[in-house]
Formats: sequence, structure tokens, C-alpha cells
Amino acid sequence: MSMEFTVEFYETESGTCPVREFLDDLKLSDPGDFAAVLAGLAKLCNRQYHREPLSKALGDGLFELRHVGKLNTRVLWFFMRRHRIIAVHGYSEQRPPYSVPRRGDSAGADARMVQEGPAMKQTNFDRYLKEQLADPAFARRFKQAGQAWDVALQIAALRQRAGLSQKELAQRVKTSQQQICRLESPGYEGHSLSMLRRVARELSARVRVVIEPEEVGAATGVAETPALYRTKRARSGRSGRAKTPRN
Repeated sequence: MSMEFTVEFYETESGTCPVREFLDDLKLSDPGDFAAVLAGLAKLCNRQYHREPLSKALGDGLFELRHVGKLNTRVLWFFMRRHRIIAVHGYSEQRPPYSVPRRGDSAGADARMVQEGPAMKQTNFDRYLKEQLADPAFARRFKQAGQAWDVALQIAALRQRAGLSQKELAQRVKTSQQQICRLESPGYEGHSLSMLRRVARELSARVRVVIEPEEVGAATGVAETPALYRTKRARSGRSGRAKTPRN
């Protein structure tokens, strides 16, 4: 993934960091949401992720990264010069939002003055993420959360490219709009191959499943291909070769 943008945590002149404080609390209350939010923030380094369902424009130059999980977690952020993204505040159903800096007020001006200057090679977000990735359990959840973000974004992008609303796609697939909304949520884990195939067919796409061993560098893998399911095993007593399906 190309790193087009850097992500930084907003810090006040007194040294407090609201987003980090929020994330530290979230880590204790819901490790899954914590990993998903950090995975979402990491995705913001790439321009293609600056859209729904990962990111939503709120107006006045402010954006929202939303993870619809158990806590409906949100992180507010804005752009700065030199391809910098500043994460300002975080909140959830259990933790109400802070007063958010807005353009034109003293708090907003202070936020930008504190963060003014060239982009850092390694930001405070980069350092924070590196600390968390030292924990194997978190690293595993972080990877899974990143994959969930990708599935949600791919479905939403294909639907939008087809010019369909969630309701229109639901009607074509013969399911509910709520189900399509779930599929476009990174917090959803109830995907079925049959539903994904039905959605993909209506969006002129295809589903490809790959199962890989965990060992690094292993060359073997199982991929879903039509020919695999047409191949018949040889009966016992014959050669071990599978019969080749006739055209």
C-alpha cells in the first residue's frame, strides 16, 4: 500500500493527546474495536480509503472515521498541508464526544498552530501503532480488522460504481437493505459465500477465496476455481490421477 498521507494525533500545547487517551480506554473496554479503529486510521494513509464506509465528511473541513461495532466508535479528523491527516478526538456510545476544534474558533486555530510544520517521517500515530503491534494478539486482530475494512470498502465501491443505492441492490439480491448495510460494515463477521456471490453477480464482479497456511513463505494454497469442483477423484484400485473433465 502506497503511503500518500501521514496520520498524526492532535496534541495540545500542554502535551495532552485526546485521541490517544480515548484509544487507551478503548483498548481496555473492547480490544476488537480498538484494533479495528487503528486499522482504519492506518488505511487513511492511502487516498482510496477517504470515502464511505470508512470515512465520512461532516462539513467545515471535518471528517469522521466510523466503526459500527459494539460501541459505534468514531474518530474525528481533518486534512492539513503536505498530505497530513490530524486525528482530533474519539468517542463512542460509552464515551461522549469532546468539544471539537472548528475552523475559525480559537480551539481550531490552536490545533493547527500546534501541528504546523513539515510532516514527520515517523508520526506519533506511527509510534503508537508500532507499540501495539509488538503484542501478537493485537497484531492478529489488527490484520483481521484490515481485511474486514477491505471487504466492506470493496462492496461499497462496486455498488456505487454500478449506480445503485443500498436499497436498490437489496431488491436485486432479494434481501433487506439492512443486510447490505451489514455487508458494508467492517464490524460485520457473518459473511456467507452464497450471499457474497449473489451480491457480486448483481455488481458484475466475482468472489475469489484463498486459504493459505500461516507459515511465512509457504508456496501452497487452496484457491476457489470452477475446475476444482468439476474434477472427480479416481476410484480405489485405479491410478491416483484425477479424471480430467470433458469439454
